[in-house]
Amino acid sequence: MTGPSLSRRSLLRGGAAAGLAALAGCGAVAAAGPWAVPVPDGVSHQDVAVVRPPHRDVAIEHLRDLLERAEPIVERARSAGVFEGERFLGYEGSVASAREFLDGSHAASFDTISEARYHVRYVAETFGVAAAGLDDVSIELSGAAQTGPAAGIEDLRGTLSYESDGPAETMVWIDLVESWLHAAVIAGKNAEVDRDELAEKPERVRKKALARAVRNHERSVRFLSDARQFYRTFRARQSAPASIGLTAAREAYRERAQESSHDNEWYHERHTDEETPRDTAWNRLLTLHPGENSLDDAEWARRDGLSGLETVQLAEAAVEFQGFSTGRDAVERLRGRQSVPKRLLFDAKRRAVDGAYRIAAAGDPFEKWLLRRAAMYLSKGDRFLTDGEILDNYPRAHALACYGVAVGVVDAIPSVASVVTD
Repeated sequence: MTGPSLSRRSLLRGGAAAGLAALAGCGAVAAAGPWAVPVPDGVSHQDVAVVRPPHRDVAIEHLRDLLERAEPIVERARSAGVFEGERFLGYEGSVASAREFLDGSHAASFDTISEARYHVRYVAETFGVAAAGLDDVSIELSGAAQTGPAAGIEDLRGTLSYESDGPAETMVWIDLVESWLHAAVIAGKNAEVDRDELAEKPERVRKKALARAVRNHERSVRFLSDARQFYRTFRARQSAPASIGLTAAREAYRERAQESSHDNEWYHERHTDEETPRDTAWNRLLTLHPGENSLDDAEWARRDGLSGLETVQLAEAAVEFQGFSTGRDAVERLRGRQSVPKRLLFDAKRRAVDGAYRIAAAGDPFEKWLLRRAAMYLSKGDRFLTDGEILDNYPRAHALACYGVAVGVVDAIPSVASVVTD
């Protein structure tokens, strides 16, 4: 956020009440600008999930094993001059940095597994360049430098089941588990290479493809492992699990989204030459495509067999499509105007922020999760008002479209979340 923001943890502890009180008399804030109104940003994975010591240990050991395989190959490559002329000059430094990380002590936390993943990526990139330069890459899943998807993706995908004590919290866990699993799938696809096909390519192209494949293989392994560990933690935390209606929710969300979705031609036909603030705001609304990106993400999740992630993303699409309607209403308030009054901007943002604080204070975990979508649009609006590098005659018009979308997103959250939680 460009303006001041209360931390999500203070909100979850009851800080939202203070935020609402502050908004009760915000004439001074309005004078400064709507970007100065603080916004709750919703919960994150860390607010719901935990990292257990076994998860930390597995992440650390993966990095340790990768280093043990990589270091002798990297040393051979260094002696052979493989790294000379490479654009990325930090190859050998990434190995030393990872070794330094392993020599320290680490709590079982999101920060630890994120840092382990960071080091895996760059050590694997170094490993890939070294092994490709030495022509020491195995296309099969054996050997020191490997390519292809992580083994076990299908096993995990086929066993996912989300009976739980509470559906609202479970939706956040689902997003966590299946987002990492989806990342493992995507990295795995990018790790696939065909040795015969590569043989016909120039040496530079072949080496680059092999190096990228090695890096993505290790990333696929890391993401899959994280997804598996989070899933095990989720299951271990359920004491009296009951089934939640993901299939019915998915169909309900898909129906809502399909009622509001437009194709690219629809958007293209409605763009207009910009002469007035209303034209600018309308074009911004069309460029935002509220809900369309989430709907596309849901389709990718469906194609990759991740029905839980598809459900979460369809829910996000459903709240955003309602934002298109309120965004359009906000834009229409500019008809006939030659400027955008600051009060109009402030009223739009205040409507969204008032509702956002109510959800942050009293909403369930899934409602607070969906609140992130509203925070994203509010942040976009703020940037148009504060980013001095945006060269535009009507930055307030852009901001109004964003704030208008956020109003509808906030208003839609309770009913969308209740599809799963009621």
